[in-house]
Amino acid sequence: MLTMSCYVNANDLDILLAMSLEDLSNTDISVTSAAKKPQNIEDIPAAVYVITNEQIRRSGVRSVAEALALAPGVQVTRISEFNWQVSLRSLNEVLFNKLLVMIDGRSVYSPLMSGTFWHTIDALFQDIDRIEVIRGTAGTMWGGNAANGVVNIITKSSTDTQGHYAEVAAGEKDYQEFNYRYGFSLDDNTTARFYMKGVTSDYYLVNDDSWRNLSGGFRADHNVDNRNISVQAGGYQTRSQHYWFYGNFYLPPEDVFTNTTLNVFARGAYASFDWIEQYNDKTTYELHLWADANSTNEPSAQGEFYTLDLDTLAHHALSEKHQLTAGGGVRVIHRRTESYPDDFYSHVEPWGRYSHDPIGTDFIVNGYGQIESQLNDQWFSTIGAKIEYFSLNDSVEFQPQARFLYRHNDQQQFWFGAGRAAVTPSFVESKTDSYILGTVGITDGNGNIIDSRPTVVYTVNNQNLKNETVRTIDAGYRYSPTHSLSIDNTIFYSKYKNLRMEGDRAWACVYGECIDGSTLPYEIFTLINTFSDGLNADSYGFETAIQWQPLSALKLNTSYSYMKTNAECSGSAGCDANATSGYRLMYDHQPAHFASIQSLWQITPAWQLDLWLKYKSKVEADVPAFSAPSITTLDVRLAWQQKPCWPRIEWIIDGIGKDPYEDLPGKSLIEETFFMRAAWDLP
Repeated sequence: MLTMSCYVNANDLDILLAMSLEDLSNTDISVTSAAKKPQNIEDIPAAVYVITNEQIRRSGVRSVAEALALAPGVQVTRISEFNWQVSLRSLNEVLFNKLLVMIDGRSVYSPLMSGTFWHTIDALFQDIDRIEVIRGTAGTMWGGNAANGVVNIITKSSTDTQGHYAEVAAGEKDYQEFNYRYGFSLDDNTTARFYMKGVTSDYYLVNDDSWRNLSGGFRADHNVDNRNISVQAGGYQTRSQHYWFYGNFYLPPEDVFTNTTLNVFARGAYASFDWIEQYNDKTTYELHLWADANSTNEPSAQGEFYTLDLDTLAHHALSEKHQLTAGGGVRVIHRRTESYPDDFYSHVEPWGRYSHDPIGTDFIVNGYGQIESQLNDQWFSTIGAKIEYFSLNDSVEFQPQARFLYRHNDQQQFWFGAGRAAVTPSFVESKTDSYILGTVGITDGNGNIIDSRPTVVYTVNNQNLKNETVRTIDAGYRYSPTHSLSIDNTIFYSKYKNLRMEGDRAWACVYGECIDGSTLPYEIFTLINTFSDGLNADSYGFETAIQWQPLSALKLNTSYSYMKTNAECSGSAGCDANATSGYRLMYDHQPAHFASIQSLWQITPAWQLDLWLKYKSKVEADVPAFSAPSITTLDVRLAWQQKPCWPRIEWIIDGIGKDPYEDLPGKSLIEETFFMRAAWDLP
């Protein structure tokens, strides 16, 4: 017989609601991503924002990527119903590689392009404790890719997720989701949990392309005396189906193209081991080991990647006022990308990626140290550096930082800092070539198009590229006049060097006749682009986050960001003053203003009404392809839960009242979406 009891009655709920949300959540939050140890936000001389579990759950989002829009400085662009691109502090692009994304300190970046495939990043929201967003260079602690900042998704200890949790959701565009987690105790000091998650939906608004994601995982925690051990393992598989075609240019004109279906998969598995031991009152040792394997057959990213990472460090109190953090690590990456086919022009897809060096193993080695000091009663400093070696291009990067904090009083803190960080070199730019299939128009003497030919545009690798780097100076002011109001302001200036761009461009084949003497079928034209590091940029801006609780049952989380980029380059057609395409124009023409207002209202002990207003400013450009209107959306969530042991029912509208629109020019259409969700948490 199954019996249940509610552990919180109505009177207890009234007491909880009378407490400020600050008391319920923020006082117990410690940030671990800034210095690889627990710290209070007011002690950190850097731009830090914490997205709490409550903010995530009550925002009504269906993905981790969407939740990041709650933080200042983060730009989230929706590519399709279940795919996103995320950037931090401008330079937004699909292959954004200047943000280090982690889950519990385990990097989830793709070695292919040193960025993140966000449709593969998933977790059970109920088990996320918080998301820490560090804005600004963090290369000293985290190394490559922490150029513009760090996103660390911190999940709860299995000790805090005991019992059963189930969640179901369904809505428009064939959206269905089911999640389940079970947590249990192995002994007095060891707990564990496992979870599974499944999602199906349409991939695009305009057709019936399907999408599916299955994921699951396990976590065990052992805590005894001064030792904490955590073991995690899991995996995912996504599948989507799309209309597709390919061309065989050896066939007669009427038979060249064949329509087909593309079944795209992405799959991965991981395992991690974390050991933290307090050796004595002065010293704590840590060991972090993780392994990851992932693969996909998506034409522009197909390949297999295997990663093994080891990081060790120690925190040691040199004195009452000085603490040293020192450590080092090694990462080994094995790749198996797609090699060029024997006869490329017998099967040409709309786009793809191949390599002349498809199989190889590379490694990254680093060592770092940082000293935190209390200079007097009000001044504190953090000074450190990391040296990192990348075997992929045989390069060494020095990534220092110096930060200072002035504590005027318990309510006000000022901080400023400077740092340098590098981007991990990737296989996209140094080991693989991509292509796009198109057509070229043939004109008469008056500029009128009279004929056309198929064209293959290649972007080929360049093994002589310098690493992308950034130097950033930033400063901030935090003010908390009351427990119900906190204000966090930041200004920043960043200088980027060696940014990736398409460099030299030349026709290799015209009417099928190539400069190397070979002949292509069907009078194909080919255009060759080569990756270049000739693009530099300056970026500056202002960020603010205000959390205000005017009533015991109402809280407002607001953020505003202003970001501006000025890029310059040479040696490419995209650098000309009259250019109509290229990375320079893309970086120069991006939205400058972003705003977010989240309202959390506990109407009664049983009912919640939450609103999330998001705004992105318009882009004006002489080139129409870079112009974009401003976008304002409002998400609405209404939830009911009579008692804590009863199911929670949610009605959610994403983008209420919005007709189909593009989140950025060239992206797929999205529109208002309604869905329902029910969750049941049982001890």
